Amino acid sequence: PQTLLRVIATHYSSQLTKQIFAILGSLAILGAPADFISNVGTGVRDFFYEPIQGAVHGPRQFIEGLEAGTQSLARGVFVGVVRG
Repeated sequence: PQTLLRVIATHYSSQLTKQIFAILGSLAILGAPADFISNVGTGVRDFFYEPIQGAVHGPRQFIEGLEAGTQSLARGVFVGVVRG
């Protein structure tokens, strides 16, 4: 299970890094980069924190945490873009 968690975390971390660089490249078109970064930062924190907290309690909670973290990340990006 730990190897699977490590593989999943590595995959998502890699994909997230690619997306962050793509987003940072487009900051010039955003009106309020600080708000955008704050909203996305909260989403990124939750994206990693929620699954880790779930993994401590079991596989089902890991999946629930992954879902909650992904939703928070998507919400942070969406709010950041809409308000920006």
